[in-house]
Amino acid sequence: MDVRQLYYFLALCQQEHMSSTADLLGISQPALSKSIANLEKETGTKLFDRHGNSIQLNDYGRSFSVYAQKALQELETGLSLLRQDQYDTCGEIRISCFAFADLLSDCLLAYTSLNPKIKITISQRSHNSDDLIPDMDFILISQNDTILFNDRQHTWLPLRLCSEQSHILISPRYREYPPGVTELAMEDLKDDYFITFPISSLFYTDVTQKLCNAAGFSPKIFCSTDSFLTKMRFVDAGKAICILPECNLRMARQISPDIRTFRIRDRDTSRTLYLMCRQNALTSEAAADFWAFVQDYYRAP
Repeated sequence: MDVRQLYYFLALCQQEHMSSTADLLGISQPALSKSIANLEKETGTKLFDRHGNSIQLNDYGRSFSVYAQKALQELETGLSLLRQDQYDTCGEIRISCFAFADLLSDCLLAYTSLNPKIKITISQRSHNSDDLIPDMDFILISQNDTILFNDRQHTWLPLRLCSEQSHILISPRYREYPPGVTELAMEDLKDDYFITFPISSLFYTDVTQKLCNAAGFSPKIFCSTDSFLTKMRFVDAGKAICILPECNLRMARQISPDIRTFRIRDRDTSRTLYLMCRQNALTSEAAADFWAFVQDYYRAP
């Protein structure tokens, strides 16, 4: 018994017609008849009932077809894995993030599902670090982080990923709002306490001070921390409120499922996020492959 016999058998199961099945397979009808006859001889039973020129799958054939289908599926899976092991892109992709790394999570999961041999190294960077640009393949950055755009030692090619707005996050344990309230004015928050990131943030440049000053007041700071988890735990407990960009909201809701998010009224908080690729260095096969994948994932030119 060989694989070709099983393919021919399953095709005939669907068609239940010798000539049409032979045409579909691109072989002669005698060749198909001989293959099925040999298969029946090896199984020791008739798989089809024949009535003149008609042919019909019987109970034995129907039962055998289930196992034949499973066998071919297992074979296809094995061949696919073998090809994957042989041709998959290997190596390491190194990403330094000045914006919240979770922004790239879905893209990275999609990429690594196709390329399981790739090793991903992600680091969150501080804006005042002496080693601002380590030996990384990519930089995740916002348009406001001009320090990397002014880097004179390297040439970086920016790829626009998306634009986003900042939101106010308030726990119902701090203050409750009617369900229909979806935006707030900064001026209405002058008496509230905020939790901010320090000026040097491991995640992003905090816009709280800028927005509060534009609204005519200085924010009351309950706590400044570069720990996103600590910040959200305090907000969830109702100790203060905070302002975060959209890329943080998914993780924030996982920490605090009932958190309320509000748009900021009459203030432009938009920013554009970029993935930047080093241009004045040799690009690895893995980095080049990932760069092409990101362009397609974000439908970027």
